[in-house]
Amino acid sequence: MRKFVLGALVFAFLSTLSLNGFAKDNATKGKAPKKLTKEQIAKLRDVFDNYGCSGCHMYMHKDSTSGPAVAVIAALAKAKPKKWVISWIMDPKKHYNEPDVKALIHQYVQYMPNNGVNKKDAEKLYEYLMAVADGLVK
Repeated sequence: MRKFVLGALVFAFLSTLSLNGFAKDNATKGKAPKKLTKEQIAKLRDVFDNYGCSGCHMYMHKDSTSGPAVAVIAALAKAKPKKWVISWIMDPKKHYNEPDVKALIHQYVQYMPNNGVNKKDAEKLYEYLMAVADGLVK
């Protein structure tokens, strides 16, 4: 029952993003998914793991109690402008008062910490999330 409720909340949250117009201005919108080799995807996933992201964000559709699944954050990242996603990764506290971020904080009763991600690695994390959103990561 809990998984159903969490799934329904995530669906409602993502639907709200689209209805509120958050999906506009996406750098990858209308473009074909970038082709990445398995090795490139593995290197991007290593960045995700090295910053401790997998401590709260389980892979693919496995939700955890600490944070949304990678597939969920990838869908959120795909619906946001790249600049916003990079900013969120590097300084999440800056976004805590935004309605969609507040919804996630409320759902998981947890704030995303600042893990000290530099700009270069934030770009790699963004690329990894886009690969997940585009179905390149299984």
